[in-house]
Amino acid sequence: AGYTLAMQMGVHYDRLLDGFEGPFEKVTGPLITSVPGGTVAAGGSGWTLSARYNDAITAAERLMKAGVPVHRLTRDAIGRPAGTFYIPSTGSARPIVQALAAEKGLRFEAASSAPPSGDMIRLRPVRIGLADVYGGSMPSGWIRWLLEQMEVPFEVVYVARLDQGDLARQFDLLIFADGLIPANDSGGGGPFGRQPAAEDIPAEFRGWLGRVSVAKTVPQLRSFLEAGGKIVTIGSSTNLARHLGLPVANHLVERQPSGTVRPLPRERFYVPASLLEVAVDSTLPAAWGLPSKAIVMFDESPVFRLDPGALADGRVKPVAWFASAAPLRSGWAWGQTYLEGGIAVAEAKVGKGMLYLFGPEITYRAQPAGTFKFLFNAILN
Repeated sequence: AGYTLAMQMGVHYDRLLDGFEGPFEKVTGPLITSVPGGTVAAGGSGWTLSARYNDAITAAERLMKAGVPVHRLTRDAIGRPAGTFYIPSTGSARPIVQALAAEKGLRFEAASSAPPSGDMIRLRPVRIGLADVYGGSMPSGWIRWLLEQMEVPFEVVYVARLDQGDLARQFDLLIFADGLIPANDSGGGGPFGRQPAAEDIPAEFRGWLGRVSVAKTVPQLRSFLEAGGKIVTIGSSTNLARHLGLPVANHLVERQPSGTVRPLPRERFYVPASLLEVAVDSTLPAAWGLPSKAIVMFDESPVFRLDPGALADGRVKPVAWFASAAPLRSGWAWGQTYLEGGIAVAEAKVGKGMLYLFGPEITYRAQPAGTFKFLFNAILN
């Protein structure tokens, strides 16, 4: 319904509805023929790189692959905000940094001194498992393409392997796109259609069969989190929060005269694939590099509310929420006033691990560059 690309991609622009004049010249060829070159400052103990760049994840991955230390500031230090990347100046780092600046247009600024050790963390390569199903999940495929473009190593993982457990020995982070974690085990073909019988497909593909189940898969995901793993859930896969018993509920409900609560019916609330504005707590690591307001792709997405006492408990933190009764920026939003106060993005501690709940489609068709950092922060932190 609303796909305004500038909004999805976080591009700042002025919308002019009236006529205007100026010394303008018609452009007949491409506006941009190549990426504008970046800069690498000289001097200092090393370089800092703003967390605002999506390509910072590519920079971090290339440098780590070459054995170059990469850090992130955990609080404001050396005149830079939390989330900023710090790369010590070494002989092996300089050619990589210079190549990144030229290729990606990144600006590496000089750091006059190294940040205090207590104000930064060193990044490590992350073993990523991207969940998929036999026949292919399109949302998972979009993430797969995105990670490939950003040079982030990952492995596609299917349900049979998840159900075997021992996940903490194999992965640091698991990603579940929209549609992969069900609300219950009632059966049915699921969002990606029926699966074939094992005997009807080649033996090498039989290990791809199966779907995530509450009874068998969720206990393995709980163990993974409790052991210190991280899980990213997007869209309906945020069902995992309820399966784990976290103090998170559906915000989009109405109370009946009988006192019971039910989900809002479509004649009251309906927002298909439209762009909405959310407020963001960019001081949290999950939102480093994001502005205080962001545009998200909302496609009948879940919206959360915390149970009473959940904030005091500290297990769940809101990261982004709907701060107004009119968040629509492009598209169609019937009953948008119900969104006000609802939580769009949250993070939850589970044992030693972290569960990320991304209600909106932060990687929708690999288009909304303005919200990719939610995923990248989960990977890098």
